[in-house]
Amino acid sequence: MKRLFTGVILALLALVAVVIGRTVMVSTFTPSSTPAPAETNFDGTKMAGRLGEAVRFRTISWQDGAPDENIKASQAAFIAFRGWIESTYPNFTKTATREIVGDYSLLFVWAGSDPSLKPALLMSHMDVVPVVAGTEQDWKHEPFSGTVADNFVFGRGTMDTKAGIIGQLEAAETLISSGFKPKRTIMFSFGHDEEVGGRNGNAKIAELMKSRNIKLELVNDEGGAITTGVIPGVQSPVALIGVAEKGFVSLKLTAHSAGGHSSLPPAVKDTAIGKLAHAIRKIEDNPFESRIDGVSGDFIEQLMPSMSFGSRLAVANLWLFEPMVVSSMSGSPAAAASLHTTIAPTIIQGGVKENVLPPEASVIINLRVHPRDTIESVTAHIKNALDDETIDVEISNPGREPSPVSNVKGPQFALMRSVIEKINPGVIIAPNLMVGGTDSRHYQDLTDNIFRFIPIIADADELKGFHGTDERLSIASLPLIATFYAELIQQLDKPMESSDDN
Repeated sequence: MKRLFTGVILALLALVAVVIGRTVMVSTFTPSSTPAPAETNFDGTKMAGRLGEAVRFRTISWQDGAPDENIKASQAAFIAFRGWIESTYPNFTKTATREIVGDYSLLFVWAGSDPSLKPALLMSHMDVVPVVAGTEQDWKHEPFSGTVADNFVFGRGTMDTKAGIIGQLEAAETLISSGFKPKRTIMFSFGHDEEVGGRNGNAKIAELMKSRNIKLELVNDEGGAITTGVIPGVQSPVALIGVAEKGFVSLKLTAHSAGGHSSLPPAVKDTAIGKLAHAIRKIEDNPFESRIDGVSGDFIEQLMPSMSFGSRLAVANLWLFEPMVVSSMSGSPAAAASLHTTIAPTIIQGGVKENVLPPEASVIINLRVHPRDTIESVTAHIKNALDDETIDVEISNPGREPSPVSNVKGPQFALMRSVIEKINPGVIIAPNLMVGGTDSRHYQDLTDNIFRFIPIIADADELKGFHGTDERLSIASLPLIATFYAELIQQLDKPMESSDDN
């Protein structure tokens, strides 16, 4: 017994030594005492004024079935915005060729001098989501006023994503004015229907490129930002580079019953609504597996040096503590969403009168598909969770599969990292899984290197502005955005040592 006890103690001591040893091997992150971006020639006040002007063009994407007057007003706004770009950035629009695709989307090509270098594509979209009717009075400033106040530019589209357009145009205009001529061809794609799927904009631009046998070195679109105070346990600013997107699919579940008068009901569990409620509970009780792997693993690896010792100890030893780390991350909806396919009931229908038992009730379940899953596998999971042939399950919206994951070890990601480090020394840089979708997915057949990042500086409160009330962008972000694009365009002149062979 004594030998057994001694053996257990020695094993525990060895385990502790391994755990602590793996933890102390992780270097700690020490941000610069005064992190500051590289010198910039971009005037934030001037850019704020131009962003405000861009916001005033009501380039709204409406869902199918919207009133004709709304659609026509948006079409006129896209045409007017196109003219504004031409007059505001004359050097760029005279130097780059322009094609109008799908009637309103814009493709600019700034030709490079070396045709052996594959082009790079910079993206942002012109369209914005509508402001929810009745909420206009909740804004500090009228949603399409483009008001500059309190060190912010207010208005729909400031963050999502007219700031990206302004940043790219300011960068290109300034570089051209200085005499810079790229070796690598730089393409700019400004879509007009990203908010409704991009079918007539970037999807058509991508098809146009395919027809011309164009292969891209890399694509950079909207997505990640420089966040502060958003990631639990990390106080330093974090630049999140989106390297993949979740897919999505919507399933319609329909339950049936005999119906009849509400004064003579069967047991609640046998009514259509009761069956549906039970089905939703069964799905809730059978969530998709959460794991730290792929993008989430890379994400945590990059954040580890900035964590407290206790957190570093856990994540440096996921072989032992992964369940605990997963449980901790699951307390945050944003962190939890990066670990698994999510389930969200979004639309429910059933019943037409309070004293009539409906013969049918249905619910739409929206699933955001993790890269380890597929639409087929998540649909099968839901059917298995229900295990009820009386509940019809059909695909309501076929959605799209998760995107491929871009290589975070390749030279293209290293280039993105080097640009961010130069313009904002001291920031933590981490790959990120996008839970929403962007137009960049249309270019998956043209490159393996798709990234999603604009160096918008935002805290948790400002991030609520995406599609929400009081959307706004800090004036301090604007020179940083333009500097990022200018630096990226110049560094793209360098050949990529192990560029993919798409």
